[in-house]
Amino acid sequence: MLEEIRQRLPLGGGPAGGLWVAMPVTRVPTPLDLPPILERLAGTRAAALLLFFGSEDQGTGLSWCPDCVTADPVLRRACRTLQPVLELIECPVGQRSAWKNQPEHPYRLHPLIRLARIPTLIWVDGACERGRLVEADCAMPAIVEAFLRAPAAASAPPAGAQRQA
Repeated sequence: MLEEIRQRLPLGGGPAGGLWVAMPVTRVPTPLDLPPILERLAGTRAAALLLFFGSEDQGTGLSWCPDCVTADPVLRRACRTLQPVLELIECPVGQRSAWKNQPEHPYRLHPLIRLARIPTLIWVDGACERGRLVEADCAMPAIVEAFLRAPAAASAPPAGAQRQA
């Protein structure tokens, strides 16, 4: 409930008179759970944002990755504000030992993802990548905003919407 409230965004005039839309968020529990989600997106030809980051520490609630901690509020604010109808798919890579110096990590080997560094934000449109932001770019509001406002991004339908052939 708290997560849903936190992600609500005022549209059409703000809290006083606007509509409230909650950005759809899907959490991928493990890398092995991502392929069915990507198949769903490809099958519906829907657009979505994939956010890859270091998993949170149970004690602090923060990612073990300092770059991810810095980029997280910038990315989430921009995604909620500029693309609130797109599904945000959260893809934690695991704890540090599962990611660092692990060339066989499933996200590194996945043919669409080919993840090399975190944080990474990937815009997918069906089964195609439309762009990605990596590491320091994810923490720069102007770069994130330009990425999310790009013409390719603006023309993509949200997850769950069907394109007409």
